Amino acid sequence: MIRIEVGPADVAASRFAVSPSFELALLVRTLILSPPGSAIGRRFAAGLARLRGDPVLRTLAYLHGPTAGASFSVPPPAGMAQTIEADLAVIRSVPDAVVAGELDAIRALRRPSPDVAAVLDDPAFTDVLADGMARAWHALLAPDWARVRAVLERDVRFRAERLSEVGWSGALVGMHRDLAWTGEAITVARRAGSTESLGGRGLLLVPSVFLGQGLAIVTEAPWQPTIVYPGRGAGLVFEEAGTPTDPLAPLLGRTRAGLLLALAAPSSTTQLAALTGASVGATGDHLRVLLDAGLVARARLGRSVVYRRTPLGDALAGS
Repeated sequence: MIRIEVGPADVAASRFAVSPSFELALLVRTLILSPPGSAIGRRFAAGLARLRGDPVLRTLAYLHGPTAGASFSVPPPAGMAQTIEADLAVIRSVPDAVVAGELDAIRALRRPSPDVAAVLDDPAFTDVLADGMARAWHALLAPDWARVRAVLERDVRFRAERLSEVGWSGALVGMHRDLAWTGEAITVARRAGSTESLGGRGLLLVPSVFLGQGLAIVTEAPWQPTIVYPGRGAGLVFEEAGTPTDPLAPLLGRTRAGLLLALAAPSSTTQLAALTGASVGATGDHLRVLLDAGLVARARLGRSVVYRRTPLGDALAGS
C-alpha cells in the first residue's frame, strides 16, 4: 500500500492539470496493444493508416509499460492550459544523461524490438521522439482534443469544488476504487508499500480520458507527488454526446435533449459546444430555452458561467 501523508497546508498547495503528452502516450499504447478490429482501433483507423509503419509509434508504446514508464516523455504539466507544443519543447530539452538512465531501467524490464531499438539508439533520439509524437498527435488526438479537454475540465471543476468545500474526502470520492482517505493520509491499495509525505508541496491531480480503470502514482522528480486518475464522463469523448432517448427528443428537440443529457455534470457553454460539436452561439441559444423552462440553472464560477440540471431537469433526463 502507498501512503501519501497530507498536512494542513497541502489542500491550498494542491492543483489540477491536464497532460496532452500523457494522454497521447496512453492512447498510443492502447492502440498498439488492442486486438485487430477492436472498437478503439476502428475509431482511430484513419489516423492509424496515416501512421502505418512509423516506428516512433511503437517506440512510444514501448516507453510506457504496465509497471514503469519513461517520465522524460511525459513532462509534468503546468496547469489546465498545458499544450502538446509545450510538452514537446520540454522533451527536446531533456539532458542526455537523464534519458539514458531511464532507458537503461526500461530495457532491464523489457527488450525492445529491432525497429524500436533503432529509434532508441538514434543520437538525436529526443528530437526523433518529439517529431514522431507530433505526427501521432495530429493524426490521432488533435481532431478530438477539444472534446477531451471539455471532459477533463468538467471533472476538474467537480473535484475542485469538492476539495474546497469538503476537503480530501470529497475530492477523492469516486475517483478510483483503490484510493481512500484515512483522515490524515491518502492510501493507494494493491501496490508496493511506500510512504510519501507532501510536506506542504501539495498534490498534483491529473484526470485522464485514456487511462481506463487504471491509476498512476508519480512521486519521482521532476514531478511533484501526482495522482493520474480516470476522468468522470470519459466515455462522452467518443460518443455522440448526449444522444437523446426517443421519448425525450420529440419533447424538447434533439439538440436540447442532447444538451440536457450532457449536463449530467455541470458545464460551461464552451464545454458543451465542444462535446456536442455545435457552435457556441447555437449552444447558448438552446441553453436559454432550457433555462426558461426551468430544466437547467446557471451560476457564475470564477470567470465562467456554469449550467447544471435542476431537479426537474434530472427527472426529465431520467437521472
